[in-house]
Amino acid sequence: MTSASAPTASPALHRQPHFTVLLALMVALAPLSMDAFLPAIPAMAAEFGVDHSRLGLTITFFLAGYAFGQLSGGPLSDSLGRRPIALGGIVLFLIASLGCAMTHSLEWLMVFRVLQGIATGMTGGVSRTVVRDVATGKDAARLMTNVMMVLMAAPLVAPSLGALILALSTWQMVFIGLAVYGVIAGVAIRQWLPETLPASERSPLSLRGALTSYRTVLTTRGVPGHLMLLLCGPGIMFTFLTNASYLYQGVLGLNSGEFALAFGANVGAMLIGNRLNHFGLKHLRTRKLVQVALCMQGIGITWLISLVITDNVQVATLIPGILFVLGAGGMITPNVMADYQSLFTRGHGAANAISGTVLYLGGGLYGALASLWLSGDDMLAVPLVMLGAWAIGGFGFWVTRHTAPSEQSSD
Repeated sequence: MTSASAPTASPALHRQPHFTVLLALMVALAPLSMDAFLPAIPAMAAEFGVDHSRLGLTITFFLAGYAFGQLSGGPLSDSLGRRPIALGGIVLFLIASLGCAMTHSLEWLMVFRVLQGIATGMTGGVSRTVVRDVATGKDAARLMTNVMMVLMAAPLVAPSLGALILALSTWQMVFIGLAVYGVIAGVAIRQWLPETLPASERSPLSLRGALTSYRTVLTTRGVPGHLMLLLCGPGIMFTFLTNASYLYQGVLGLNSGEFALAFGANVGAMLIGNRLNHFGLKHLRTRKLVQVALCMQGIGITWLISLVITDNVQVATLIPGILFVLGAGGMITPNVMADYQSLFTRGHGAANAISGTVLYLGGGLYGALASLWLSGDDMLAVPLVMLGAWAIGGFGFWVTRHTAPSEQSSD
């Protein structure tokens, strides 16, 4: 049974359109917060009197906070319920966003960015956890497809939104805009998110209990393979995202307008992958769709490598290749997430905390590796890092097939 103060989830909640919108609002908090301020870095660096690279550290601080928010928010939601953690994350997000807008100190900016990361880790983690609370099998995969589409598309859209705000106002308004978004998400959570974790299924709140939950998750049969697979799609996307300006403006020589169009086309590619995944779920098991998408990505990455080796990198060859790779990635992550969640009968908060941390920190490390490896006009490092992420994902798929029961891919 559930607590008297919290409504219970409807069995058909996952089929209601407003529930999908709610999850999208929640999951978009992290990528919007991480990337929307990027166009404002020069203006912020000038006001604070520091080098641009110092402002770039705020992304690192944000990701550290996000990891802590995931790892702490997961067990808390397993003990206190989903709604309190989601709403608590929103309150902290509002405080942190307004703090970023009002601060005149780089040190305090770093503090507020950590708090932003913690807040988005808490609320974003709940968004994925409730999927498993209300749906299983292909229903969970369909819902997760929409959630992961937002998670992967938002980093591509966020810089453009930040640039638009910056063109009309000051950098402070970027963070004010994030606070407004937080208010909208908070209202939606309060109105549309019932408590999806019955009181009878909650675990006692303790540090030892949290550590035990994480140990249980990490030692669950099939988890290592799934976590390797979860590094594949986001790892490839973050590798592109981190180095998109270098590829399109540095290598291809696109101007800012052309860059915006080429950059935005990736959202369309992932939307196509999203729709193909919805269609595929009507006819194939989730694991079979992952296998097909991995093959597609392998072909696309091989194409990108061949372009560099044959010195045939141009707009007509590079951009379609990247679109193909990212579009195929949109079919991998949601199915892997749904399959991963099916491994657990309880403790979904801790399980999703681990998967969310892997998604963001792992993906960010791939992008950073490619950036450090790049040299001059030689872009080979980018597809090679993508190939590494794909190979680890492929190995994870092999491990998953041999360690996780095949029934978890069925309805």
